[in-house]
Amino acid sequence: MKKYIQLTSTVALLFLFLVATVGAQEATEGQSQEKPKKGTTESVQPSDKPESKKSDSADSKQEEKGDADSGSSKDNLKSKSDGKSEEKSDSKKDQDKDKGSDDAETKSLAEKARTSFRNRFNSKKSQSVSKFSKQSDQFVSIFDPILGSIDASTVQVVSGTRQVALGTVVDANGFVLTKASELKGKLGVEMPDGKVLLATVIGIDKPTDLALLKIDATDLPVGQWSADPTPQTGRWLATPKAGEDGKATIGVVSVDAREIPPSKPFIGIMMEDAEENKGVRITQVIDNSPADFADILVGDVIFKLDDYEIKDSRGVRDAIGQFEVNDRVTLGVLREDKEIELRLNLGEQDKISPNSKRSNMQNSMGSVLSRRRKKFPMAFQHDSMLTSKTCGGPVVDLSGKIVGINIARAGRVSSLALPVSEIRDIVKELKTGDKSPEKVNKVEIASISSELSEMDEKYSHLPNKKTVLEQKYNQERARVEELNKSISDLKKRLKVIEEKKAVYGKDLKSLKGQITNVEKTRQRLEADLEQLRIGSR
Repeated sequence: MKKYIQLTSTVALLFLFLVATVGAQEATEGQSQEKPKKGTTESVQPSDKPESKKSDSADSKQEEKGDADSGSSKDNLKSKSDGKSEEKSDSKKDQDKDKGSDDAETKSLAEKARTSFRNRFNSKKSQSVSKFSKQSDQFVSIFDPILGSIDASTVQVVSGTRQVALGTVVDANGFVLTKASELKGKLGVEMPDGKVLLATVIGIDKPTDLALLKIDATDLPVGQWSADPTPQTGRWLATPKAGEDGKATIGVVSVDAREIPPSKPFIGIMMEDAEENKGVRITQVIDNSPADFADILVGDVIFKLDDYEIKDSRGVRDAIGQFEVNDRVTLGVLREDKEIELRLNLGEQDKISPNSKRSNMQNSMGSVLSRRRKKFPMAFQHDSMLTSKTCGGPVVDLSGKIVGINIARAGRVSSLALPVSEIRDIVKELKTGDKSPEKVNKVEIASISSELSEMDEKYSHLPNKKTVLEQKYNQERARVEELNKSISDLKKRLKVIEEKKAVYGKDLKSLKGQITNVEKTRQRLEADLEQLRIGSR
């Protein structure tokens, strides 16, 4: 603990700025709840007590304000006790005086920092507190001295021209550790100088979601790993290159390392029991769910899930409970009195279920959550602002040593990191090649290969059938074109005939008029003739 007593002025100012900043944030929150009395000035004092741990089940509320003195107060107390033990020993008086002067200097600097910050804050109350937040440029710049070396060993993992994750150099001979589930496509590693090197995945550890990349490079800078197993609640942390424009993000450990439970597997259906315990009938298929992608239809009856016979809704839940997220299963489905098989990969209930839609929306506000953010053997939680593409990089403490690897953005105020105690042995194992993608995914590869073989065998006749149908289709299309041409000719002929018909009709009408007039004239003349014969005219 001597190093905390004998702080240089620069490091001391670092701690004091943290104390003052957090104190100002706490004062602001207090002012929003209770207005200070007129004529008084509230003192911005850091707490001497560390924050208490919060429940693991309330992840969305676990962004602690992080007391800047929560970690250092214990160290200072221990340092004082060490000083007393040294006084009782044969230590020299001049050493005691040096320590006393260091303490006095530290206290003096602390008081000056608090007073300066308090005056500045009280004179600019109308300004947003975000200016003094953990992500402000002024605050982040204080961590530059401890981030200088670790920045060089933090790289960007890219797919094409798009960043997909951060990476941590763990070996000078071109080994980079990163987050496995974010990797896709042709991978590269962008070095600090902007050069992009082709990267190959040589190992994957599924329980931790870590992947080891190999690039063609040597003499790479490697960050120093902490000897502590895991950082404690309240400790300050920094993540290099995770903020805007490649800046660092600052946070505080909010929950100690613990096991992160998995999500529940989910198909994506609403169902009801079928008649006579013969399965479950689908009443709704959730959009963009595994069931939707597998073309399950409303009205289908599921009677089997892999080797499990399904009699009712409870049977479906019990069967799914035997699997994990992303496991591939085969459903026996009755559709219009015909049995068919459909295959799908189980999804995550927390992501797909309509009941989780609202909470997911709120949980992801202001950030992009990681594709995989659950089921880790051990991880500590902190409130550094990350996104899915800034996971995989190192997180360091105030000494500049790596205390973990950021493995997931889990919520609006929650980031997860694997402690170094969980990583060291995994890196060694990944280097051996025993966890190459082909070996790690052996079961899935065999399953998909088998499914492809079944499809080839089952549908091998389709190309020939397609050829026959194409021939028939072309023949019928030619006949249709021929008939359409004949119809066109007939229409033209019909138009000519209709025109002639109209002319004939007009002539016929005129002729009928003439005949009528002739008949009338004839009748009149015959009447006149008869009258002349009888002499009655």
